[in-house]
Amino acid sequence: QSYCHRLQHDMYFLTSNNRLNEQVVDKIILQLNRVYPQILTNAEAEKFRNPKASLHTRLSDLIKHLQKKGERHCQEFYRALQINAEQLYNDLPSRKVL
Repeated sequence: QSYCHRLQHDMYFLTSNNRLNEQVVDKIILQLNRVYPQILTNAEAEKFRNPKASLHTRLSDLIKHLQKKGERHCQEFYRALQINAEQLYNDLPSRKVL
């Protein structure tokens, strides 16, 4: 199962019930911005960290953006999620299928 397909499957879980707080989402975005080669440009990272938009909207937009970018981008999101929110990563619906 591709990472992009898994992300589609996990999107509702990740964006519902405030499972990810502001701080964790920030860490994920910064990691995607700092990894080499870069997953998120500085401008993209700023956009997804903008506190004027709700956390739910920013997270949904980030996930959709990564899905459009392709497999490696989705894979790096999962890596960042595992590093910054391991318990949540282990509880993902797609992990239960594997």
